[in-house]
Amino acid sequence: MADMLDALQFRHNSTGHCGATTAPAAPLYRPPASPEAGATAVPAGLASPRGGSLRERERERDQHGRQRRFSAAIVARRESLFGGAGGSSGAGTPMDAAIRRPSLAAVAERGSWGSRWEFLLSCVGLSVGIGNVWRFPYLAYQNGGGAFLIPYLIMMALAGKPMYFLELAMGQFGGVGPVAMWNCCPIAKGVGCAMVTVSLVVCIYYNVIMSYTVYYMVASFAKEVPWAKCDPAWADMATCYTRVSGAESVNGTLNTTAPSATGKETASLQYWERHVLHLSDGIEHMGPVKGDLAACLLFSWCIVVLCLVKGIKTSGKVVYFAATFPYVILFTLLVTGLCQEGAWSGVAYFIVPDWSKLLDIQVWQAAAGQMFFSLSVSMGGLIMYSSYNDFRNNVYRDALVVSVMDTLTSIISGTVTFSILGAMAHDLNVPIQEVVKEGPGLAFVAYPEALLRLPVPQLWAVLFFLMLFVLGLDSEFALLENVLTSISDEFTVLRSHKLMFCIGTALVCYVIGLSCVTYGGNYVLTLMDVYGGGLAVLFIAICECCSLVWIYGLRRLCSDLEFMLGYKPGLYWRVTWGFFAPIILTVIFVYSLVDYKPLKYEEYDYPDWADALGWMLALASMIQIPFWGLIQVFRQTGETFKEKVLQALVPNEDWGPSDLSLTTEYKAMQKGSSPTGITLNSVVHHNENNLTTHTVQTATTRLQGGV
Repeated sequence: MADMLDALQFRHNSTGHCGATTAPAAPLYRPPASPEAGATAVPAGLASPRGGSLRERERERDQHGRQRRFSAAIVARRESLFGGAGGSSGAGTPMDAAIRRPSLAAVAERGSWGSRWEFLLSCVGLSVGIGNVWRFPYLAYQNGGGAFLIPYLIMMALAGKPMYFLELAMGQFGGVGPVAMWNCCPIAKGVGCAMVTVSLVVCIYYNVIMSYTVYYMVASFAKEVPWAKCDPAWADMATCYTRVSGAESVNGTLNTTAPSATGKETASLQYWERHVLHLSDGIEHMGPVKGDLAACLLFSWCIVVLCLVKGIKTSGKVVYFAATFPYVILFTLLVTGLCQEGAWSGVAYFIVPDWSKLLDIQVWQAAAGQMFFSLSVSMGGLIMYSSYNDFRNNVYRDALVVSVMDTLTSIISGTVTFSILGAMAHDLNVPIQEVVKEGPGLAFVAYPEALLRLPVPQLWAVLFFLMLFVLGLDSEFALLENVLTSISDEFTVLRSHKLMFCIGTALVCYVIGLSCVTYGGNYVLTLMDVYGGGLAVLFIAICECCSLVWIYGLRRLCSDLEFMLGYKPGLYWRVTWGFFAPIILTVIFVYSLVDYKPLKYEEYDYPDWADALGWMLALASMIQIPFWGLIQVFRQTGETFKEKVLQALVPNEDWGPSDLSLTTEYKAMQKGSSPTGITLNSVVHHNENNLTTHTVQTATTRLQGGV
């Protein structure tokens, strides 16, 4: 089809209109080459069509012979030849639509993955991150171990995996970011805006977590890791406890019974709270910015910006290391943890549930929040990543691989953490529930304690915290790139200033993130995590699922995926998309509002103004969904409000396959006939993934309008 349009462009340039032509005789239509034959030579008469841009003439096909995506101006000029259904120009011409859709048509400069492995590993890096090693264990510990694991697995099966596949598929189909994707359902455009906002919020405090890992990594370059002993410079010598070669040391004196006394704390816990955080007694007392953490935060942002200078062309290479190295360290800690005395009691606490806690809606809400945070569903990053894919990529396979790896990594991380907690409980002679304080700092207490039990703990500490930093790095890539891509898709002029745009965004995020590295910063971080990255994401997921499945339509959704992949999604996917995911998430969200409890940090109750601030943060994302929905309704051309609403519920003219050469075929499939009068016959071919797909092949070249 694209080759036929080249011929039309040549004839159009020779006459100035789409009527009779005096141009030299040339083949009007050139059949596409078979996959085996490679690119077909261009006839001499069509080699250099006049009037086309340099990119159009010389870069129509890349070095591999694949069809390139064109800029909005080129697409508009080509589409204007048809002038709508009847081939005439004027009112109703696609030119205006092409000008209005920079996020769909102007994708030539967006870039693409170097290989399918880059995409797969990037998705692994996005989904398998600090959320698995840092957030999952502390939520499991906070919500009863096995009592949290069961809801988590149920939520993963009925909502997490289905929505993961749905987002990857829709992003690949449309080839645009999470904002422009909602051309398929204009009234839900606010869902994309909310995703970008959530990504920005999470991006800010996620990098703060990474700065903690940098701090620990630097501190590990010492003759002795600092949390191996109770240092009077930061420890409370009356309560500080550390293990020395199988015996216990309290206040520097070996004692095998004192640790069971009330109020004893490990050196790793006091090092975390009293030295790293210098934690104040509440969010009311923020205190000054900690210079060392601020420097670590700046270093983290510099690394992120350097890795995103050229977008996915840079980050796609980094993930080869970032997505694989952490597993080496994690499995080492797993073996070490399970060999400790008392470790299996901790694992049993992690696996065996407290059935009474399954009736607590807070446990289910925490499981849902962790599922979204871990898989990065409803944050837009998956849509953004898959938008760079080839249209025929087997995204179904990728979705299954990554979602399974994410679940296994969470379980492995939980096993490592609870084996360490079991060993600590054995040493302290206390129940596992009382070993450490529950909260976001669990990973920075349990893991350093485990590292002390390894030979040469300095080496393992450096490697472990390097692993945590790398895990956070590739997730941070996606969060920030999602923000940059989504805004650049809407304001394409920013693509030519990618470096400055990236630096400017990172600088703003760094300044805001400084509030999280004050003495009371961990209270701020917890507030952002619960409201900005938990409750808001749950609401966005409900709106996303309902919009795609109930408004855009499950039947049309499955038809689009069949057009792209060659087969319709199975019963499991249709049932979970259409019923289980939206219903379960809605029930959890509504019940959470009804049974709402003010935020707590360990035993500290947040003041009312802090809870109000958290709700404002959540509403900053959620309010965009109805706001932009109303904007889209009033932009419609209907005469009555009802007509405008109905128009906003159907896809606009900008929606279609990312591969523009398939647009005519797609519209013919939707309408059942060709809008240009081309006779179409369905044929079957095999794509590069050996999946049988049905496409449409031109059989004749009869065009309306006398061409």
